Amino acid sequence: MDALTFMDVLVFLKQHGPLVIAFGFVLWQGWARELRMDGRITDLEDDQRNVLMPLVERCADVVAQNTLMMERLEKALDERHE
Repeated sequence: MDALTFMDVLVFLKQHGPLVIAFGFVLWQGWARELRMDGRITDLEDDQRNVLMPLVERCADVVAQNTLMMERLEKALDERHE
């Protein structure tokens, strides 16, 4: 197998240059899109971690408090009816 020479590369680019450029552009465009999407996904995950998680924790606390209060009310009603 012969080594690739500069002239071989020039001949290849002369024959297929526009195709190589189009392929390179599409490849670069996909890479750039992936970088933008990665940034957006990271932002969404940060929002979820910083906004939604504390909200879920507060809701769980409220549900626990309501459960305790209902148990106390139920106990008080049971004691009244005895």
